[in-house]
Amino acid sequence: MDIDRKDISHLIGKRIQKFRTQRKLSQEELALASEMHPAYLGRVERGERCPTLDTLYKISTGLKIPLPELLDISADIKPTNNEALERIKNALYGLSESEAVEIAEIMERIISLKKFF
Repeated sequence: MDIDRKDISHLIGKRIQKFRTQRKLSQEELALASEMHPAYLGRVERGERCPTLDTLYKISTGLKIPLPELLDISADIKPTNNEALERIKNALYGLSESEAVEIAEIMERIISLKKFF
């Protein structure tokens, strides 16, 4: 999975915005709690700035969440088809043959149901 600095800045900014809005905080309120200028926080949220680790720690403290939770962008990255296939293969590895067949049947049902939505 190739991800560059700009992509990381954008993803981190979106995560900050998501946590801020979940907590019903304005940018100004979070900036104050994080000891930074509101305009800078806005640029971070828009992915225009790549914040330092110190800045990210201040933001996580302002949001009252652990820094690793703020930095966990893996949930926001959609895998490619090949990456998804590899993840499925790894998940199936170690299952019995009957368990693997049962999982395949479930997936087939899910795929057939998607046609109706």
